[in-house]
Amino acid sequence: MDPKITIVVVEDEALIARNLRLTLEDLGYEVLATCFSYAKAREALATLQPDVVLLDINLGSDNPAHNGLALAQLLREQPEGPPFIFLTAYDDLDTIRQATRLQPSGYLIKPVNGAALFGALQSAIESHRRQVPAPPPERDAPAPATPDFFYVKTGGHVQRLLWREIASLEAGKNYVTLRTGTEPRRSYAIRGSLAYVLEQLVPEGLRGQFLRISRGVYLNPEYITGHDEAFVYCGPERFENGHTAQRQLGELGR
Repeated sequence: MDPKITIVVVEDEALIARNLRLTLEDLGYEVLATCFSYAKAREALATLQPDVVLLDINLGSDNPAHNGLALAQLLREQPEGPPFIFLTAYDDLDTIRQATRLQPSGYLIKPVNGAALFGALQSAIESHRRQVPAPPPERDAPAPATPDFFYVKTGGHVQRLLWREIASLEAGKNYVTLRTGTEPRRSYAIRGSLAYVLEQLVPEGLRGQFLRISRGVYLNPEYITGHDEAFVYCGPERFENGHTAQRQLGELGR
């Protein structure tokens, strides 16, 4: 199995940190450490090599200089430091504007939901790869659009996948498995329902590209290679052909 994208969470509020960790793990990431203080965060960042760091700006330290901005500065000084995303509240926006000199790869306004977290992390990896810092958020600004790509780790390397390259979405007991339709074929598991993945994580403009084949499977027609009364074939995979699939495939002429 391919390794997961790794995250270090720096957040001094235990409940928020716990919820972030659970959400990240549900989304298929690996949380290497959850740090509640500047000292613990500095120790973790000196010994671990995360792919992304989530940094709360205000850490409630007795020393006001021991905050997320100071940790961000340390990451910026590393030759190949990981991208970092600032966590903040709406009343911290003035602080964030001052922090733009640190060139973060993203910002998240607390409280954070899973879809926003997923999108921010994927965009942060992309911004870091392109060396483009994220613009600071504005009050009452609309939520950023979900990117049409996402990143996974394959063989220890972070690889960019386009949503249009996903051939199938398959619901399991607790997870939805995304499978690519191009070689080498990859799979990516997200905890949750098919409805959640389709409505929250897949970009709005691409949701219509997936056809419901059965109760627990959606397929991208671009990768359907054939069908009969029993199954729909998608490369080497086959899926039960439900009545919905028969009608939709007939309309597509496949």
